[in-house]
Amino acid sequence: MILCVGPEGTGKTLLLRRLLNLNKPDVSLTTVPTVGVNIVTLREREMLPIDIRELGGSMSPIWHNYYAGVTKVIYVIDGVNLTQLGEATLLFMELLENPKLKGVPVAIVMNKNDSAMSRGSNELLNVMRFNDLKECVTQQLTTFEVSAILGKGLRPLLKWVKGEK
Repeated sequence: MILCVGPEGTGKTLLLRRLLNLNKPDVSLTTVPTVGVNIVTLREREMLPIDIRELGGSMSPIWHNYYAGVTKVIYVIDGVNLTQLGEATLLFMELLENPKLKGVPVAIVMNKNDSAMSRGSNELLNVMRFNDLKECVTQQLTTFEVSAILGKGLRPLLKWVKGEK
């Protein structure tokens, strides 16, 4: 099971909808905040189905209850909302420190890079002290810049989800 988490309003639901419908341009862009758990299944020919469990950002105090059996984590941050970046970083550090996620690969997905207000990945990663984090955690951290609303930058993330190089 892959876990998809991040603060409220970062675009997790739309991101997963886009990943599941990558070749379909008419995907609905309308979403409602996830209250609770949303499970989606990625199915492709010649591949076992991959379940992705999305947890609402408002559930962050109990995310740890869902860590058992997780094989990968997709952590979504909002590339526009700098006021939320502090919270996003703290939640991310808590996630990385949990023993149940020791050695579990983590994708940091910087969403909303289509916005004129979007900060570049370098700025976001500097604020998160990414290079320092990378040196002291057991997880392999991979970064992705995407626009869930436009469907851009999703193919590399999908390859990561599927375990492809």
